Amino acid sequence: MKSLKGHFLVASRSLADPNFVRTVLLMIEHTDAGAAGIVLNRPTGASLAEVSEEAFGRLVEWDKPIHLGGPVPGPLIALHSLEGLGDQEVLDGLFSTVDPDKLQELIRLRVEPSRFLANYAGWGAGQLEMELDQDSWIISPADPEVALRGGDVSMWEEVLKHLSASLLADALGLDQLPDDPSLN
Repeated sequence: MKSLKGHFLVASRSLADPNFVRTVLLMIEHTDAGAAGIVLNRPTGASLAEVSEEAFGRLVEWDKPIHLGGPVPGPLIALHSLEGLGDQEVLDGLFSTVDPDKLQELIRLRVEPSRFLANYAGWGAGQLEMELDQDSWIISPADPEVALRGGDVSMWEEVLKHLSASLLADALGLDQLPDDPSLN
């Protein structure tokens, strides 16, 4: 299977795992050995200011929200567009960072747009492919602007609507559908 790194995985309506109901994930790694992604639309209610002493040993005065990136314990992850502070490019112009020194610099600069996430979603070899065969996920091209925008469960609905409109346009051979159907 072609790598899904840099794609969205959108939970299907039938996906019952409570960790992933109505979620949108950004895939940050996908190889034969396994896959990793981050849930984009699960706010925690916590901010960087609230977790900074534990994470960095010092207080940070930035009320930037932290999202839950998935059920697997892991480092704080930042998504942003600054190449020089990125650990890896996830898709064109969108970088992820877990390095503590780079994270602190992103926070010091208060880089926007950005998104901070705790934990991640992970799959062993062949596990994601099995879930895809069971139609648990819908694959969609990722959009850096959507990935960086704040999101909650409504993000799932927005991405599904956009994906449905794109599929319909492709099926009908249309180049572009207006956002507002009343404009047809």
